[in-house]
Amino acid sequence: MNTSHVKLPAQAIVAPLCGVIDHRNVIVGAPPGAGKSTLLPMALLSHFPAGRIVMLQPRRVVVRSLATFLASQLGEPVGQTVGYRIRGESKISQQTRLEIITEGVLTRMIQQDPELSGVTVIMFDEFHERSLHSDFGLALAIEVQQGIRDDLRLVIMSATLDVTALQMLLPDADVLTSEGRMYPVQEKYAGQGEARTLRDRIVALVRDVIHDQAGDILVFLPGAGIIRAVEQQLVQHANNGEVIVHTLFGAMEKRAQDAALQPDPQGRQKVILATNIAETSLTIEGVTVVIDSGLENVASFHPGSGFTQLSQQLISQASATQRKGRAGRLGPGVCYRLWAQEYQSRLAPHSVPQILREDVSSLLLEALNWGTQLSELALLDQPSPAQLDAAVQQLEAIGALDPQRGITGYGRKLAEYPCHPKIAHMLIHSHHWAVRLERKFLTQAAAVIAALAEELGGNHGSLTISDYIQALDASAVSRLTEQARRYHRLNDPSGPEVHVKALPSEDLALCIALAYPERIAKARSNGQYQLAGGKGAVLPAEKTISAPWLVVLHGQQLGADITMRLLEPIAETVLQSVFADGFRFVEKVTFNAEKKQMEARRVYGFHKILLNSEPVARVPDAVWIKAWRHYLAEVPIAELPVDDEVWQWMNRLSLARALHLPQPQAYDAPPEWPMTKNPFTLLEKDVVDTALAACRTLNDIRKINWTKKLQLSLPWSQQHALETFLPTVFTAPTGNQRHLVYKNDGSVMLSIKMQEMYGFNTSITVGEGRKTVTVELLSPAGRPLQMTSDLGAFWTGSYVAIQKEMKGRYPKHYWPDDPTTASPTTKTKKAMD
Repeated sequence: MNTSHVKLPAQAIVAPLCGVIDHRNVIVGAPPGAGKSTLLPMALLSHFPAGRIVMLQPRRVVVRSLATFLASQLGEPVGQTVGYRIRGESKISQQTRLEIITEGVLTRMIQQDPELSGVTVIMFDEFHERSLHSDFGLALAIEVQQGIRDDLRLVIMSATLDVTALQMLLPDADVLTSEGRMYPVQEKYAGQGEARTLRDRIVALVRDVIHDQAGDILVFLPGAGIIRAVEQQLVQHANNGEVIVHTLFGAMEKRAQDAALQPDPQGRQKVILATNIAETSLTIEGVTVVIDSGLENVASFHPGSGFTQLSQQLISQASATQRKGRAGRLGPGVCYRLWAQEYQSRLAPHSVPQILREDVSSLLLEALNWGTQLSELALLDQPSPAQLDAAVQQLEAIGALDPQRGITGYGRKLAEYPCHPKIAHMLIHSHHWAVRLERKFLTQAAAVIAALAEELGGNHGSLTISDYIQALDASAVSRLTEQARRYHRLNDPSGPEVHVKALPSEDLALCIALAYPERIAKARSNGQYQLAGGKGAVLPAEKTISAPWLVVLHGQQLGADITMRLLEPIAETVLQSVFADGFRFVEKVTFNAEKKQMEARRVYGFHKILLNSEPVARVPDAVWIKAWRHYLAEVPIAELPVDDEVWQWMNRLSLARALHLPQPQAYDAPPEWPMTKNPFTLLEKDVVDTALAACRTLNDIRKINWTKKLQLSLPWSQQHALETFLPTVFTAPTGNQRHLVYKNDGSVMLSIKMQEMYGFNTSITVGEGRKTVTVELLSPAGRPLQMTSDLGAFWTGSYVAIQKEMKGRYPKHYWPDDPTTASPTTKTKKAMD
């Protein structure tokens, strides 16, 4: 093996790694430039002369570059001792013992061979990136190690590592750390600058740096669109042929990527415009200057809409450190940051892991195919309930799950495809409809749509997919054709070549609809559309199209609606042929908030798209009941259509529970007092349904004697205790009955005119004396005079001041000097005489 690595800092952990790897997993923390990605796999290759090493890399461009470099250290071409496998491309042989792969390949390897026959070590490189498949791949690898292969070893390598979290997954792992290798890098903060576009700011800064710096310049930009815009401006003003501009992002041909990584053969100064793929293990010779826009495009899944979209976000502090480090690999460097220095500390420490922000349908299907739930796997982070619900809905819609949410046979077939389950579903069904509809290009169109679905939509120059494809240059067509060919071979290995620009619009549209039926859209008005999934959709600003039906490949959630970025018109006749089950007449009852009543209509629509609606005179009781139940479940409890008597009863029930009221009439152990704030949850379903069946308006519901039904819902012992210990009325000293008011805070109040309580000198209680009633004493006009829970203390205390005022205001009424012995009355003094 070539020994050129001996000066790399990671050399210091080679011996410790080889010393423990036979018996333990290892977590490696090493900053950029330490040599962990190049030195450690080769060390393990030597340590296990008969073993096979699999190393995962998050990015395809790094896989190829790293494999080429490591093979060159052995003096071999790629594909002998060192090889690689990425989706759609493989260079391995029987002699390959170090195989560098992308993470999705590992999942496929484990599903096909759970024992991972012949594999000695799995290495997870750049784990700090927390890609969706690296998290899942590690979880599956842990399952294999713990359940099948206790001799399998795992090595997790990262530049910015959260060791604590990983140690929870791998508590017995050894932690090895290495120093980095980075020369001093001067930081220069460019601030926000004047109000110019990002393109103009980058172009101006690059031109200035070209004059001031001799080394190559690496520019970090958020995405391919801005990279092309900057490239166009820089190429137009090249420095007399002394500067060459390269681009570096994922969706590029291998030859162009390699040119960006290698020194310029003519010795020209290079400007490399790159996305965040250049943060990783890629070796880019000659770079001494980094220009960092501080931005990246992040894919986020919106469970409510089902769309995954790219959004431009600020990078994390960890990414900023990684980018800066690129300028100090070969010698002292400079890093220009396009933000003010005071903003640096405000950046998030780390990026949000993909598993918390992306569609997890594929992971859920893979987990079920493995025989477990995602929640049972050793994942650093679990997806949110909203993500899981959306994944279940997507998989159920295509028949991948059974009613118990277990995987079906068809689901296992979908899991065999190296793509999203919905795309796999489209590829499979395109064959069926190609035959049935006699569409000879349909399977080719499916392959193209599968390839286009990989590229998350931003702002396209074209609105329709047909126009987008026709506008592609030769290089882009070649790349798209190669991607589509890969998908086409999955279903038809010996099929015809894919001719990207020859595909009919109707075939492209149908394939999108097969994959995403919820994205079929019907025109409403003013450029607005209704999606079959229920969301509203609009066209981008300054874009128009006259098509009654569309299907959307890429969209962006902006507010409540989806902005459709890439779409294709589709004929209603095609929809009626292929999606006949989606067009249905349904008798529907919905609540009219303005009229405060339910209305029955016969609705014709396509899924959630309303096409026609007309009133219906009669519908089955079950339909009314279902509508009312939905309304009662959605409305806030305080707005339930019941009278105050019901709420009084509910408050008495709540107080009975709080006071642990005895139940003397109980035959055995007294039942627990119910705990609920919703009266309808206390009642039997049949009782509620029978009452609701005849209701058409909210007033109809209010007229029902729900209090009586609630009383009967309790056991006799509780009914008796409630009436006995928490009465609804109080008999005043005058003999009159006055209502007790039970409040939802647990208090009880009696409002009564002061004259009626003369001579009553004790506190009023309910609940076997456990709850004191607050008495609101009123004037002859019914206005509050005093609140008290101790009448005796009131008569001998503050009554005197009230008596003095009231004698003047109500001279005709009785205001005795000694209310403790006075007779209660409801009469005036004249009537008393």
